[in-house]
Amino acid sequence: MARRAPLDFALTFRDIPVTFLSGKKGMARAEGNNAAWTCECGDPIPLLGRCYYQFGDTCYSVCPSSTCNRKYRVIGRDKKAIKVVEI
Repeated sequence: MARRAPLDFALTFRDIPVTFLSGKKGMARAEGNNAAWTCECGDPIPLLGRCYYQFGDTCYSVCPSSTCNRKYRVIGRDKKAIKVVEI
């Protein structure tokens, strides 16, 4: 049986809201169940997260700044990221 060549798809990014505990709002870029955003502390390293983890478990991201340690969760619907919230 002949194998077909794999298809190559361009990712489609969309903007989703980020809500910080301070009440401020921001924006994240999402594709599928993944999202990327920057922390409210101003650390320039983007945070990455996903709303769906293997076996349906939940997960969160922690700011890499040694003085910050804010935690964020990507919220999803139907395994797609719809928003990011600081927890």
